[in-house]
Amino acid sequence: MIDNRHYTVSEITEMFNVEDKTVRKWINEGKLFAVQLAGTTIRIPESELQYFYRRSQAWGWKE
Repeated sequence: MIDNRHYTVSEITEMFNVEDKTVRKWINEGKLFAVQLAGTTIRIPESELQYFYRRSQAWGWKE
Protein backbone atom coordinates (compact mmCIF):
# COMPACT_ATOMS: atom_id res chain seq x y z
CA MET A 1 0.00 0.00 0.00
CA ILE A 2 1.27 3.49 -0.86
CA ASP A 3 1.54 5.95 2.01
CA ASN A 4 0.32 9.38 0.96
CA ARG A 5 1.42 11.16 4.14
CA HIS A 6 2.60 14.72 3.66
CA TYR A 7 4.36 16.87 6.26
CA THR A 8 4.19 20.58 6.96
CA VAL A 9 7.25 22.80 7.19
CA SER A 10 6.64 23.02 10.96
CA GLU A 11 6.70 19.24 11.31
CA ILE A 12 9.99 19.07 9.40
CA THR A 13 11.54 21.76 11.64
CA GLU A 14 10.71 19.63 14.69
CA MET A 15 12.07 16.42 13.13
CA PHE A 16 15.40 17.96 12.13
CA ASN A 17 15.62 20.47 15.00
CA VAL A 18 16.13 23.40 12.63
CA GLU A 19 14.38 26.71 12.05
CA ASP A 20 11.57 27.32 9.59
CA LYS A 21 13.87 29.39 7.38
CA THR A 22 16.28 26.45 7.09
CA VAL A 23 13.58 24.12 5.77
CA ARG A 24 12.43 26.78 3.31
CA LYS A 25 16.06 27.25 2.21
CA TRP A 26 16.38 23.50 1.56
CA ILE A 27 13.20 23.69 -0.55
CA ASN A 28 14.34 26.81 -2.45
CA GLU A 29 17.76 25.26 -3.16
CA GLY A 30 16.16 22.05 -4.43
CA LYS A 31 17.58 19.92 -1.62
CA LEU A 32 14.10 19.02 -0.38
CA PHE A 33 11.18 18.56 -2.77
CA ALA A 34 7.90 20.11 -1.68
CA VAL A 35 4.45 20.49 -3.17
CA GLN A 36 2.89 23.94 -3.10
CA LEU A 37 -0.85 23.85 -2.58
CA ALA A 38 -3.21 26.83 -2.64
CA GLY A 39 -1.52 30.08 -1.69
CA THR A 40 1.58 29.61 0.42
CA THR A 41 0.69 26.17 1.78
CA ILE A 42 3.61 23.77 1.37
CA ARG A 43 3.68 20.01 1.99
CA ILE A 44 6.56 17.57 1.84
CA PRO A 45 5.70 14.00 0.75
CA GLU A 46 6.86 11.27 3.13
CA SER A 47 8.77 9.51 0.35
CA GLU A 48 10.77 12.70 -0.32
CA LEU A 49 11.42 13.18 3.39
CA GLN A 50 12.85 9.66 3.63
CA TYR A 51 15.02 10.25 0.55
CA PHE A 52 16.21 13.61 1.93
CA TYR A 53 17.06 12.03 5.29
CA ARG A 54 19.13 9.26 3.69
CA ARG A 55 21.06 11.77 1.57
CA SER A 56 21.71 14.08 4.52
CA GLN A 57 23.05 11.17 6.58
CA ALA A 58 25.29 9.96 3.76
CA TRP A 59 26.72 13.45 3.22
CA GLY A 60 27.01 14.23 6.91
CA TRP A 61 25.19 17.42 6.04
CA LYS A 62 22.55 19.21 8.08
CA GLU A 63 22.08 22.65 6.57
